[in-house]
Amino acid sequence: MVDFKMTKDGLILYIRDYTDIYTVLQGIDEKVKSMRSFFAQGDKIMLLVEEHEKHISDIPKIVSRVQELGLTISHVLMGSEGEKDVIIRKKVDMVNQGDTRSGTKIVKKNLRSGQNIIHSGDVVLIGNLHAGAEIVAGGSVVVFGRCQGTVRAGVNEGRESIIAALSFEAPFAQISDLKATFSEKIAFPCVLYVKVGRIEIGDYNAKIGGIYIE
Repeated sequence: MVDFKMTKDGLILYIRDYTDIYTVLQGIDEKVKSMRSFFAQGDKIMLLVEEHEKHISDIPKIVSRVQELGLTISHVLMGSEGEKDVIIRKKVDMVNQGDTRSGTKIVKKNLRSGQNIIHSGDVVLIGNLHAGAEIVAGGSVVVFGRCQGTVRAGVNEGRESIIAALSFEAPFAQISDLKATFSEKIAFPCVLYVKVGRIEIGDYNAKIGGIYIE
């Protein structure tokens, strides 16, 4: 289920399709510890999880466990196992910066197409999230800039999580298990939240420091 594969692009932590995330996390522990003499603290590896979209809510847990074991995920890959090598369909850069003691990740940069942030807690991006970039967060996401890329919030903390941005132009967003598509661009501060089983968008109201939720 969990294996390391050496490729021309580097070392890949390869996780085959699974049904139980806790078995996967245990497998990562055992595999990394069995190769402890091979790794140095902070070594960079790539991550590929089969059926990536199906397991998207587990990716922050996997990345967090790898970091706890002293390794760094440099790229998240989408692909599958071939007869002789790993077939890579997409390669996404991981932005590794901004972890705080509170568990919130604060990233101070623009995220370009092909870059992503994956974190098990809340994420604050001070910059723009461009189209083709993605944030996957266990908790809430705040973008101090234009939100044009994909945001998936609440994969750990559920429907209480929110997405906030100074402007929202993304065609898709997800909070917990709920997904929504958007065609209109919102050029002012707003908050996406869950109400009665669907994702709503509320205008940020400076007077009350938040949004009106009936």
